[in-house]
Amino acid sequence: MAVSIRAGRQIAWRAGAQTAGHRRAVQPLGLVGVDVVCMTFAAAGAGPDLRRIAVAGIVVLALNGAGRVYQPRVVPSCLDRGLWLAGSGLVSVLVAFWGAASLVEVTLFAGLFTFLAVCGRSVLCLAVRRARERGRSAPTLVVGAGAHGHRLADLLLTHPEHGLLPVGFLDEGAGESRCVPVLGGLSDVTDIVQTHGVRAVVIAGAVRQSFARTARALGCEVYLAPDPGDVIVDFVALREHVRSFPLLRMRPEAQRRATWPVKRVLDVAVALTGLVLTAPILALCAMMVRSEVGPKLLFRQQRVGLGGGPIELLKLRTMRPADPHESATLWSIADDHRVGPVGRSLRRTSADELPQLWNVLQGSMSIVGPRPERPHFVEQFSRTIPGYELRHRLPVGLTGWAQIHGLRGDTSIEDRARFDNFYVDGWTLRSDIKIMMRTMWCLLRRSGS
Repeated sequence: MAVSIRAGRQIAWRAGAQTAGHRRAVQPLGLVGVDVVCMTFAAAGAGPDLRRIAVAGIVVLALNGAGRVYQPRVVPSCLDRGLWLAGSGLVSVLVAFWGAASLVEVTLFAGLFTFLAVCGRSVLCLAVRRARERGRSAPTLVVGAGAHGHRLADLLLTHPEHGLLPVGFLDEGAGESRCVPVLGGLSDVTDIVQTHGVRAVVIAGAVRQSFARTARALGCEVYLAPDPGDVIVDFVALREHVRSFPLLRMRPEAQRRATWPVKRVLDVAVALTGLVLTAPILALCAMMVRSEVGPKLLFRQQRVGLGGGPIELLKLRTMRPADPHESATLWSIADDHRVGPVGRSLRRTSADELPQLWNVLQGSMSIVGPRPERPHFVEQFSRTIPGYELRHRLPVGLTGWAQIHGLRGDTSIEDRARFDNFYVDGWTLRSDIKIMMRTMWCLLRRSGS
């Protein structure tokens, strides 16, 4: 691609991606507001107990957030996730008014909430559609000027309620279009997004994954529009459509998801707890290291972190390298005769990695993420291993998906890159918690993390 993902983010900032993000947020924030108002009104029927009303509101928002009720939709409907909405209302009222209201009253309050929420959503959906019909739609590029791309462009032009207004095609083959012009090829995406203020990209042709990621980094909502006869429609849940043509929304980058700040909170909590609990172990290890390798207990080494930037990684020293160049370029010291019994024990149990909890507190690392590598090897592997540099899309970590599958030390770099990119592509808080738990199991088995 003509532009890197990192450069794309910078361009998006200058082009006003924040404004687009604000527009995208209107729909979810509107739904949140509807639920808060409706739950407040319904719960107030049980009496003016503000504490219970607040609990009901918090619980319903948490449950609906977990149930993806607030995800934006191309064509919003008042009945989206309707059964989940009814269930969350019942559970919320039950939790808030347990012991203060009878089951019949709770059911009535929950029913009232559901009715009001559906009515509120109807008004909101109608307002969104009317705004789109008056021209408040996202300027959209359609990728692929073939028959399928033309059908989609025609439908989006004649049905503005979808909120996607085609301004042109991207296609490698020059040609005429009967509805909107062909603005350029795939390599021109950066200039076209800036020039036309594009805020959405609909892929109706064959493109590489890197193009979709670049478009997303430029601040665009990216949709894949498979042909109705494509095999992919039998393997994924079809939640969105353009006049019944399937439409798949690209997931936002991990850093733009609502749960991302919780990852940092979890990092700080785990790192602080870990430092407190392991303080006696660290003190014992420090005394053992001092007796074996001398007074310099901490080993500081430059590694590559988020976005390819440098970080200074901390470890307990397990040997004394001959010179800084050896430290930066020597791949493995597993069989080095200079590593004594203490050093081998620390490396086998991963106790030498404990000072990296301080790196986590500083924010240069996370508890879970791809393991950081030295610049010399990052440069080498990026030239020879496809996708290796993509590992740096998330913060590096103390442990990771590759490590809990035994890919540490002198193991396949290609396998590690694949495992790390799988983690980055599918990041969730649940995956982080899962990796932490499996890391603890690995440590208890004395196999390292």
